[in-house]
Amino acid sequence: MKIKSGEVRDDLETRQALIEAGIQLIGEKGYDGASIGDIAAFTNVTKGAVYYHFESKENFVLEIIRQRTEKNIAQFKKLAKENISLAEWIERSFSAIIGFSEPAQQLFTLQVTMAGLRPGNEQIGALVAEIHAEWRDLITEMVKLSDEYQKGQVLGDPEVIAAGIMALIDGLLIHSRLEPESFSEKAFIERLAPLLKQWVLQTPIDN
Repeated sequence: MKIKSGEVRDDLETRQALIEAGIQLIGEKGYDGASIGDIAAFTNVTKGAVYYHFESKENFVLEIIRQRTEKNIAQFKKLAKENISLAEWIERSFSAIIGFSEPAQQLFTLQVTMAGLRPGNEQIGALVAEIHAEWRDLITEMVKLSDEYQKGQVLGDPEVIAAGIMALIDGLLIHSRLEPESFSEKAFIERLAPLLKQWVLQTPIDN
């Protein structure tokens, strides 16, 4: 049967509404706590509609992860990498990464990452690991393209530096949920970007 354009639009709208509901509910209740029934009820559709679009809860979560990652990496790649100081690029990229996610999306990321570490969720864990590797490669490339690295001023392996930056961001996202006033996006940039510069460039912080 030929599908009408309106039906295609409705399918796409329903699919996106389910994704947004999944981000919110999984962020609030955790991967195991948010059921397909919860997500269907939140979106005012049947459970069958969820399975029509995603086949299983695992596939549903995997699709959300892929969609968000593609969007965030596309934004990240727009930042200029060449002909810019590493110190400036760290500050700009740090701000961009921290600002990607709304609070609900940050909670979703934390919940899914924890779920991927538990037995039985190996496919989720594998995708999260793959995404981390992709981010690490992008940040490593940034370090290598910087003026300071080209001049031999960066002391340390670029991939190790990239892994360290990612670990800082992951940890700070957790702290931002525990202490939102002390670890706001503005606080991230003002208080921590200078420390990142000092660490990567191994130079004193300018007053």
